[in-house]
Amino acid sequence: MPINWIAAVKLIPWADVVQATPTVVRGAKDLWSRTKKSTAARPKDDGMTVVPDSLPHLSARVGQLESEQLEASALITALAEQNAQLVAALDNLRTKIKILQALGILLTLGGIALYLR
Repeated sequence: MPINWIAAVKLIPWADVVQATPTVVRGAKDLWSRTKKSTAARPKDDGMTVVPDSLPHLSARVGQLESEQLEASALITALAEQNAQLVAALDNLRTKIKILQALGILLTLGGIALYLR
């Protein structure tokens, strides 16, 4: 069964989406800044600390996980910003569609009025 995209778009509460977009972007930026701060706050390994033989792989794994977290946070921030741009574009299109509908109605009424003269 094919998806009726027009019906799906009409079901989306655009007012709520537009209102929530700045909050999503702000949250993503906060996540990004917290992730960068936690990575910067981590003490650097100066080679002076004694690590038992069983822990070097854990230290490497923690470093890998931190870098993955940083990359994921950057991706989330980028996606939130793209989402904000998409919502703004869709809101713009929705406004243009309403204007075009109003113009279409006015042209139709004008055509009917000319026909009835």
